[in-house]
Amino acid sequence: MNTPLASSPPELIRHLPATEFISSDHDVGYTVINYNTAAQTLRCVASLTQCTEPPAWILVLDNGSAEPDFDTLLRGLGSAAQSHIQLFRSSTNLGFAAGSNFLIDQLLAIPNCNYIGLLNNDAVAQPALVHLLRGALRSSSGPAGMSGGRMHKLNHPEEIDTLGITLYASLMPADRKDTQDPYLGPTGGCCLMTRAFVQDIKATSGYCFDARFFCYCEDTDLVLRANLLGYRPAYVDQLVALHEGQASSRARHHTFIAYHGLRNAIWMHWKLIPASLLIRNSPWLLLAHLLTVARQTLSGRPGVVLVLYRDAFRQLPAMLRERARFQIAARVAPSVLAKAVSKRFYRAGYAGVVLSEWRNRFRNDSPPGR
Repeated sequence: MNTPLASSPPELIRHLPATEFISSDHDVGYTVINYNTAAQTLRCVASLTQCTEPPAWILVLDNGSAEPDFDTLLRGLGSAAQSHIQLFRSSTNLGFAAGSNFLIDQLLAIPNCNYIGLLNNDAVAQPALVHLLRGALRSSSGPAGMSGGRMHKLNHPEEIDTLGITLYASLMPADRKDTQDPYLGPTGGCCLMTRAFVQDIKATSGYCFDARFFCYCEDTDLVLRANLLGYRPAYVDQLVALHEGQASSRARHHTFIAYHGLRNAIWMHWKLIPASLLIRNSPWLLLAHLLTVARQTLSGRPGVVLVLYRDAFRQLPAMLRERARFQIAARVAPSVLAKAVSKRFYRAGYAGVVLSEWRNRFRNDSPPGR
């Protein structure tokens, strides 16, 4: 289950010329990462160029896709317009965290790029995306640093996909599905950040996203650091994007998410959650681990549990050292973060999803005729 990172940065494959950007607000750049889903990436980029205020720059990283997929991506991007588009390619899959860090650094190298956005490649931007998210940052009364909005499901646009991230009483993060739940910050799949915020985060942590996470929970790790540094991410309760969901990891969906999701959450707890909050919520946190082990075991994935806990504990010394360093940098009291934690054990409706998964498994395992 280990996912090593590439030892060298991605290679710039080609600079793709585009039409001259027409907006007077020449200060927004967006990043998109492709992994064997060129059709979704091209759809995503096209939606960004069609925004009423399109980003000035769209940077795309191909994360080690197969040659046919990359060729499709390269040909398709050549016809894109309205933004200055660059395509990069890595020979190996860097993961969302390290791949995003690379693209973010490219945008930081552009002096007049004042806002940096991220959009999942299987998402479709709504026309007002840039206008709404940038407006939320400009109108915020305090230091927001990040903004996010409402995402619905691409195939069922009336259904909520995510309203950002909530940290529940179990100290497990999940997609926020209800506006009544506390808003910790935006998901990495759809957000806009100020240049000053990104530079601040990099100065205090040494990175934007934690590349060790590869993918999953890396955005919660980021927004937790933002909150502990005194930022209050902004939320726009208007539809900004439609999301297909897990297009690039569907084939290995359950095991891949189970491993990275829980391992990374454990690292996040060790690295960032204040001791007072860990102690206060420890019964719920323990229950969450017990239920997760039960779910994975009953779902036929007991091996992944052993591997993820083993790999999590291997990083314990490093996470504790980073914890000590970040506690010095933190600018708010632990009680401030505690107010942002939901009183719910976990996301509403999650138990029904698990029970449905178990019913389907046992039905498939039943002998014929039963």
